[in-house]
Amino acid sequence: MPDNTANSNYTVLKRQQYLSLTDIAYNTLLDAIINQDFQPGAPISIDSLARQLKMSNTPIREALMRAHGERLVTQKTNHGFVVSNILTPLEIQQLFDVRHLLEIHALTQAVITDESVEAVTTLVNQMGATSDGKIYDDFRDYMALDHQFHYALVKLANNNFLLDAWDDLHVHLHLSRLYTGVGLFDRNHSTKEHQAILTALQKHDKAKAIDLLSQHIKQVGTRMQSFLER
Repeated sequence: MPDNTANSNYTVLKRQQYLSLTDIAYNTLLDAIINQDFQPGAPISIDSLARQLKMSNTPIREALMRAHGERLVTQKTNHGFVVSNILTPLEIQQLFDVRHLLEIHALTQAVITDESVEAVTTLVNQMGATSDGKIYDDFRDYMALDHQFHYALVKLANNNFLLDAWDDLHVHLHLSRLYTGVGLFDRNHSTKEHQAILTALQKHDKAKAIDLLSQHIKQVGTRMQSFLER
């Protein structure tokens, strides 16, 4: 049989991406927790979720274990899973302290190239983008871009162990739960701070970028603390 791949007119088909049942269960569970359809402290019934999503218990358990690893649910002995409480002000402070250590170390070790700066530029432009003259109405769109922005900065260190440690903090998942119902109250401040960091990177002024990133993380943490204390 002839090898059709040698024919320049041969079309190479790519298999479409799809979601596994575990992914579907996890995404549904994540939305319910962030939207607070499942309140903090509420028990989660595996059987009930399986019935509602029309799937077996196995992908539900796998989704719950994934959420457990992200500290969104807690596994209680003989009581199954319950929704974790929203982070306390002290926990938020501790989270930002660790985030600061990791991100500043990453940027200190970073190799800044024109290609990497271009990727960060795209993200900052998207965060400042407008739709019908208005900044993103859905704070989750912004939060996703914010996650990608900081991920891109940490990635500059070219250290997968550091990147995994940062990703395991799940900062944006926990912040999304806090923002639900009130929206992203510090978006304008954060956007300006991101732009300042980008400007320093575009000038390949790493010392300035590190200083601005340090200020940004501390200021976001301070704004969050002030909000929680109201």
